[in-house]
Amino acid sequence: MGKKLTIAVPVLLMMMFVNCSRDSVKTAEAYWDLGRESFNNKKFEESIAYYQKLAKRFPQDTLAIQALFSVAEIYKNNLKDFSKSIDSYNQILNQFSTDPKTPNASFMIGYIYANDLNDYDKAKASYEKFIELFPEHMLVPSAKWEIENLGKSLDEIPQLQSITKGQ
Repeated sequence: MGKKLTIAVPVLLMMMFVNCSRDSVKTAEAYWDLGRESFNNKKFEESIAYYQKLAKRFPQDTLAIQALFSVAEIYKNNLKDFSKSIDSYNQILNQFSTDPKTPNASFMIGYIYANDLNDYDKAKASYEKFIELFPEHMLVPSAKWEIENLGKSLDEIPQLQSITKGQ
């Protein structure tokens, strides 16, 4: 028993040391910088991990909401994982309901459903929820326009006909 304990204690201490030293980042800014650097090096999953750690460890920092927006945008634009992008925008809605940037997250949920997933029922419901939650927001006219034109081709939208015909 004593020999097992002699081996187990150093192993446990080593594991604790490795886990503690593996993530020695101390500030939100440091996580942000690591996330940007990873993104610039096209290491998107790594970038997401840094941004998520920032938001988790420093939820009151002004960079937390920016980090979650970055996560949502990476999922949408770089990884084309629209479901995870929507999840990230929903996290913003739940975690930062009073932040002035939160309405943009709500709008983007409808936008993804409409323009990336072609799920017009969910898009309409999402846009209507956005309008209900943020009736005075500057994107309300855009949400209403999107609802009116859900599923239409560019040729079917009068405002865009001159663009599609090269005029």
